Amino acid sequence: MSAQSRPSERLKKLFDRRKCWMLAELAEALDYAGITVRRLLNQIGYFRSYTDNGKWYTFRDSPQFNREGIWHHKSIGFSKRGTLTSTINYLVGRSPAGLSAREIGQKLEHPCHAVLTNLHKAGALDRIKIQGEFRYLSTAQPMNHQQRDLAAAAQMPSSSTSLSTQAAVFVLVEYIKHPELSFQEIADSLLQQRKLTLSPESIRCFFQEHDLKKTSDA
Repeated sequence: MSAQSRPSERLKKLFDRRKCWMLAELAEALDYAGITVRRLLNQIGYFRSYTDNGKWYTFRDSPQFNREGIWHHKSIGFSKRGTLTSTINYLVGRSPAGLSAREIGQKLEHPCHAVLTNLHKAGALDRIKIQGEFRYLSTAQPMNHQQRDLAAAAQMPSSSTSLSTQAAVFVLVEYIKHPELSFQEIADSLLQQRKLTLSPESIRCFFQEHDLKKTSDA
């Protein structure tokens, strides 16, 4: 049997034609039973969508994942972590102050309120209400404690600093990581790493209003 006529090679060629296929479509195109197609998919490697109840498949080398491990082909979402619940747990677990359903939905480009509610009821995620909006948190310690503290500290952006909740969280995270940085250095670091433009004075005011102590005020 030539290499090109092997079932696994025929399957790869289908993914060359189209990035995403449903199992039934692959079975019809190859003229194989679904169980055989699943075996072939395992051989070549694949990702299964976290959208559309996981009905879409793509070849392992197709996705160009972003830094959070998410890739979209048109409206179909794929994740390095596999399922929707695994992906949500990963995103929440690495967020310094947890994430709201709105923020998670933006990252995934997929609504997930019902899934988040179920994960919380099952004890897989913790949550707190901040300014009328639930923020979902990791249940693992000490991450849960850190997320609660940061979310609480960032919930009251003042009119003088005009720091959004997200900006306040980034400032606090940068301060925790590098307490020796000046306000100017914190602003420079956030601009470089996160493309977030903040003035040193707004950061200074934020620290004063929340009674945060710094070793350097330069």
